[in-house]
Amino acid sequence: MRRVLTLAIEASNPSAVEPGQSVGTPGVAIGETVDGVPRVLGVELIALDRRHDDDLIPAIDRLMRRLSVRPREFGRIAVSVGPGGFTGLRVSIASAKMIAEAVGARCVAVPSAHVVARHAVSGVGTLKLGGPFVVALASKGEDTFVTLFDAGGEKISRGGVMDAAQVSALVGGSGSVRLFVADRFLPASIRAMLAAQNVPVLGPRFEPACCFEASLGLPEIDPIDLLPLYPREPEAVRKWRELHGR
Repeated sequence: MRRVLTLAIEASNPSAVEPGQSVGTPGVAIGETVDGVPRVLGVELIALDRRHDDDLIPAIDRLMRRLSVRPREFGRIAVSVGPGGFTGLRVSIASAKMIAEAVGARCVAVPSAHVVARHAVSGVGTLKLGGPFVVALASKGEDTFVTLFDAGGEKISRGGVMDAAQVSALVGGSGSVRLFVADRFLPASIRAMLAAQNVPVLGPRFEPACCFEASLGLPEIDPIDLLPLYPREPEAVRKWRELHGR
């Protein structure tokens, strides 16, 4: 019998949590695969009544104590790598690297859109439209970072930044999108266009258990190679290029 234990960290988009929301909040999960069969052993949510990043390591400790898991038992550290909040991503990724290096585990970089898609198709059974759907994250100005999935939650295309016109072409194309999953920051121009085309918008859920499930089948990497996923050129890089011409 081969058993692999995974610590999954999902704290990528704390600002997307709606007031009073009891699911899809930042947290950690521990899952196992025994001879390739996965199972979630437990979940611990991160307290939102203080800075979420302050409670990440304590949440991991609480969950490990509750499940009687020792650090050296972890073979994989999966972490939701964005797009997402600046601080949440960096604290999550730095913590994942530190733990992996300390216990000799490998890391798995899980795009946050995959976590959301996993919940959409299996977490609450809300996706019953029988067609492709979109997860939109990191909205800014008049555009958003779009990833297209099929009805089973498998990624169809790599994520990319799109405005309302580009999203409209995606929605109106062959194999039309049946659902948009996006938080309250989705640009009004895109939201209005979707309403006009009768495409429903569902709020995202960033479940720690779904981070574990979404990590299955993704490549394991060295902790040093674990990096956040940026949807756009960082502001500091843009300003440097404008000042120095490169």
